[in-house]
Amino acid sequence: MYGQAPGLITGSMTSVLAIQDSTAELQRRVLHLDPVGPLDDVCEGANDDQSLREGGVFWGRSPAMAELRRRIVVLSRSPLPLLIEGETGTGKSFLAEQVIHARSGAKGPFVVTDLSTIPDSLMPAHLFGARRGSYTGSVDDQPGVFEQAHGGTLFLDEIANLDPDTQRRLLLVVERGAVTRLGDSRARPAAPRVVAATNLDLAQLVREGRFRHDLYMRLNPATRVRVPALRERKDDLPDLIRFAFAEAARQEALAVFVPERALQRLVAYPWPGNHRELKHFAVNALVFSLATHRGNAHAGRGIVTVGEAVVDEVLENVPAPPAPFPPAVAGAPGERRIEVAVRAGRTFAEISADVERQYLSALFHAHGGNLDRIAVELFGPGANRRKVHLRMNQLGLRVRGLRGELSS
Repeated sequence: MYGQAPGLITGSMTSVLAIQDSTAELQRRVLHLDPVGPLDDVCEGANDDQSLREGGVFWGRSPAMAELRRRIVVLSRSPLPLLIEGETGTGKSFLAEQVIHARSGAKGPFVVTDLSTIPDSLMPAHLFGARRGSYTGSVDDQPGVFEQAHGGTLFLDEIANLDPDTQRRLLLVVERGAVTRLGDSRARPAAPRVVAATNLDLAQLVREGRFRHDLYMRLNPATRVRVPALRERKDDLPDLIRFAFAEAARQEALAVFVPERALQRLVAYPWPGNHRELKHFAVNALVFSLATHRGNAHAGRGIVTVGEAVVDEVLENVPAPPAPFPPAVAGAPGERRIEVAVRAGRTFAEISADVERQYLSALFHAHGGNLDRIAVELFGPGANRRKVHLRMNQLGLRVRGLRGELSS
């Protein structure tokens, strides 16, 4: 799956991507792929490239994407809530807007909200709206996102970040199709089609008592779909890399040449940030190549070579396997000594984040994965585990993965 990046689209300009094949004698040029018709128009025996994509979505050949495509074709036309799971950067919001909402036939708008960026104190007003004067700073009547999306699609990203009280309120609104703003007594119609997304295993959170079972059931887990990570789509990666470069080069009408070894290097890379990381890499690699004068003219068209050295420079070499988690050693009463490794980085923020990741990982192992205990150790009695969970998400630490390491 790959969407268009803002600011990289121009009118009639066309870009060409040249990929050197394994014989090193032939350059394969791939024109920028324009959107094709809806899935219903793709028939057996049609052009193979066209059958693998829909608009900005490249479905590819992997079995996981074929299953995802099959389910979404059916589920997009249903008014039932839909739950999308997948790692950060896999394109959950793009799928929700460009495929699910676009194919739903809904007349209302598509409204997206990232629940991980909104403070708990402001969450009810953001979701359900507020009457003027209902809280400090509320100077006007304010509709919430449920009202704004009425008759359309409401995309709730990172739904696992909701606190228990907001989960309860959300359940009532979804069940009733109406919402009452904070400080008001009048119910207003608010019945969008709800599409929720998370990078966590929501079923596991239900088992742990961290997400309401009744809300989970109302989100209709039977419709749950999972978007695979790029590392699970190895067969699709060469084409996805081509599309990323073609999109990055489109504004300048450039051709991008990627030698075979560089392409193999990119296919072998795990892409932990998935499509988001791939898109940023393509832009950065193109800019770096241009800045270091690796471009040349050919047949009246600028050709930029993105070689292995550029790939290594931008990726900063494929990271080595993660080191064992640093030991967490009890020190004096009320203290804990944790050993961390300070590794080189481009900025102080990058170095600091790496140290913080090691520190939180060590605490996670020391407390057996109990976030409540970690919160108390860090912030004192009564601390909210959600604060720790949010910070771990921001640092790219996945609780599910860490729990798997604990169990193994």
